[in-house]
Amino acid sequence: MSYSILIDLSHKEKIEEFPEISLGEEDLDIDYIDKNEGPIDFDTLEDYDILFIGNIQHTKNGTDDKFTKEELLAIKKFVGEGGGLFLTSGDGGDRDVSMKQGSIRVLYRITGVKRYWHGVIQEASSNFIVNRNNLLINEVFTHPISNGVTEVVLPNCTFFTITEEDVEDIIVTSEKAEFKYYIDDDISGIGPVPICVVSEFYNGRSVTIGSSDFLIEDSDFGLDAGDNQLFLENIINWLTFEI
Repeated sequence: MSYSILIDLSHKEKIEEFPEISLGEEDLDIDYIDKNEGPIDFDTLEDYDILFIGNIQHTKNGTDDKFTKEELLAIKKFVGEGGGLFLTSGDGGDRDVSMKQGSIRVLYRITGVKRYWHGVIQEASSNFIVNRNNLLINEVFTHPISNGVTEVVLPNCTFFTITEEDVEDIIVTSEKAEFKYYIDDDISGIGPVPICVVSEFYNGRSVTIGSSDFLIEDSDFGLDAGDNQLFLENIINWLTFEI
C-alpha cells in the first residue's frame, strides 16, 4: 500500500520538496503542482490522500500567491470527502494579507486558523536550541500525532489566531515566549499561543503547523532534530486515518 501526497507549488510556497521518510511497509508517492501551473482543482485532488501546502510567501500585490474561490471550493470538497490537508507556515506568517485578497486565511473553516501572525516567535533560554528562533518543545498535548513524541524542534515559527470551534491545540509556546513583529520590529510577550493545531472537516482532517523549516532534511534543526521525523510520520498516518 502507498500514500499519495500532492505538493502545491503554484502559490509561491517556500518548501518545494517533501522529505523522504519511511512509513514501515507503506510507500509515499509524491507529485507536484509546479510553479506557473494550477489552479488546484478537485479532479486532480481526488487522486491523492494528502494535499501539502508549505509556507506560502504572500505578497501585498499580485495574484499568483492567492487562492481563488474555485480553488477554495475544490479543497473544501477534497477534505470534506475524506482527504487530508497538511499546511505549514513560517516566520512572516501570512504577511497580513487579508482573506478578502485570497490569502491562506481563506482555508480557516478547514484548518481552524484565522490568522498566521506576521513575525517570528522567540523563546526563553530553556525553550530553544542555539538561537531563540529554534523552538524546543518538550510538552506536546495528547493526540495520535504526538504518540511517542517527547521533543520537537520548530525553527522560524509563527503563531495562530484560531477559531473557537472544531480545532484542537497540540503545541503551544511557553509562558515566557515573545514575538518579533515584522511590521515594526517590535518585540513583546505573547505567552502560551498555538503553533500546531488539528481539526476535522466533515469526513477529512487537517494539520497546521507554524514552522516549515522543521521539514528540511539538511538542517541540524530540521527533520533530524528531536522527534521531528516521528512527528511527521504520525501526522501522515493520522491524515490518512491509519491512527
